[in-house]
Formats: sequence, C-alpha cells, structure tokens
Amino acid sequence: MTKDKTVRELQRELKIAKNKEWNERKISSNKNLDYIGPDPTSVKKDIPDMADIPDYVGLPKKKKRMTENKW
Repeated sequence: MTKDKTVRELQRELKIAKNKEWNERKISSNKNLDYIGPDPTSVKKDIPDMADIPDYVGLPKKKKRMTENKW
C-alpha cells in the first residue's frame, strides 16, 4: 500500500527543493569601475550665434528670469 503524503510533507519537500535551487545559484560581482553620470572628460559646447553660421536662424537666447521684489 502506498503512503499518501500530507500537505505539510509536500510543503517541506517543496521548501527543501527551493532552497537547494537558490543555493546552487552563482553570484557574480561587477568589475566595472567606470564613472557614474555624465562623462567627466566632456567639454561644454556653446550654442553658435546667428552671426557665426550663414543662413542660420536659431531660437532667441533665453533671458534670465526676473523675480518679483519679495520685500
């Protein structure tokens, strides 16, 4: 006669199988030591003026925002 497994025994076997699968997983570390964010060696390029390039019509320069007198 075959013994029927209870729910608790099946849960234990499942837990053991999951733990075994989790522990067989290989962990690799990242060896990439590059900078984070924008390139530190980059140089800021100014937007060309309309007079610098012939037949170039660009947007007008942004004005500095004027704040109200807060006092």
